[in-house]
Amino acid sequence: MTSEQRKRESLSGKANRVDEALVTGLVTQSPSDISSLIEPYRRELHLHCYRLLGSLHDAEDAVQETMLSAWRHFDTFKGSASLRTWLYTIATNASLDALKKRSRRTLPTAASPASDPLTPVAPRSAETL
Repeated sequence: MTSEQRKRESLSGKANRVDEALVTGLVTQSPSDISSLIEPYRRELHLHCYRLLGSLHDAEDAVQETMLSAWRHFDTFKGSASLRTWLYTIATNASLDALKKRSRRTLPTAASPASDPLTPVAPRSAETL
């Protein structure tokens, strides 16, 4: 078993224990407890948002929005899905909302006229020799 596989199993084991504790009510829902539950997911949520948005700055904003939303609405977490799945759903929605708010990007106009594929190639300039 490679170290990467052990790391994945460790992370998934932690997530399962957290979710079991939430469902059974063993974890009190004070603000510090909620923060300690969702904070371990910050890095992977940042990567997820970056893949959706294509910008590190925008991804950080989306993760902040995700964490704040999860903290505010933690009482709506039912435990029917894992905490990770719930956070990814919030992060995806925050990223999609950010994409909707963005103005459309326009392609730059061509700096030269379109070339004709049938014209011969111009001779090499003497300056480049």
